[in-house]
Amino acid sequence: MLQPTGPSKQLTLFDSVCLVVGIIVGVGIYQTAPDVAKGAGSWWGVLVIWVAGGALSLCGALGYAELASAYPGQGGDYVYLSRAYGRWAGFLFGWMQLAVTRPGDIAVMAFAFATYARAVYDPFADTAFPYGQRIYAAAAVIALTAINVAGVREGKWTQNALTVIKALALLAVVAVALLAPGRPTPVEPVVALPVSVALILVLFTYGGWNEMAYVAAEVRDAKRNIVRALVLSTLAVSLLYLLVNGAFLQALGYAGVALSERVAADAVASAF
Repeated sequence: MLQPTGPSKQLTLFDSVCLVVGIIVGVGIYQTAPDVAKGAGSWWGVLVIWVAGGALSLCGALGYAELASAYPGQGGDYVYLSRAYGRWAGFLFGWMQLAVTRPGDIAVMAFAFATYARAVYDPFADTAFPYGQRIYAAAAVIALTAINVAGVREGKWTQNALTVIKALALLAVVAVALLAPGRPTPVEPVVALPVSVALILVLFTYGGWNEMAYVAAEVRDAKRNIVRALVLSTLAVSLLYLLVNGAFLQALGYAGVALSERVAADAVASAF
């Protein structure tokens, strides 16, 4: 009689850290940094609120580490909600993720990729063809889906490569911005935001560490590596965000960061 087999455990500690870091770090750090600065009120407040966000995220990550270690099966939140409240709660959560949340996330990321990809190369730029962005977005979704369908090994190699590239790109922005001589402080007044709004934006930018639970069944030595991966990845992202914001402040000053509409581009441009 054939015994049912579960998913193969192919994710190492490094794979797991790359997975979580890759999910957390995105365009959010560039989009939210100015508004967070408006809520922080000062240059040191900016650094404090990003540290606070990292600490809160670490607390959440440790809670999920306990859950994922205790129930290292496939499903993540679906499993936890089903055990806590019953199958109806897990079903509603799974239905919402399948029908609304995940398709929306994929569409947003695919079209964001398409926007920047067309700036690099757009074969339809000189034509009246109106669907160039949609073709780029669809191609990205199809390519990444094919990679993940091919297997865990192919998926993790792709994720690791993209995460390393993303981290190196962020560090390059930090290095260039730190070398900037700095700009004059803008004369426009900074319109303050509530600290609570700034903290919400910070936590949004840290969001994604809970995704580790969805692949808990594929992690080697899950009881130890899930905890390590969540702690290491959260600390790594916190350090990256502090370095990035410190570089922005060095290059543009507090008011310059708060008033910037393209904070990363302005910080890098100030070095040249």
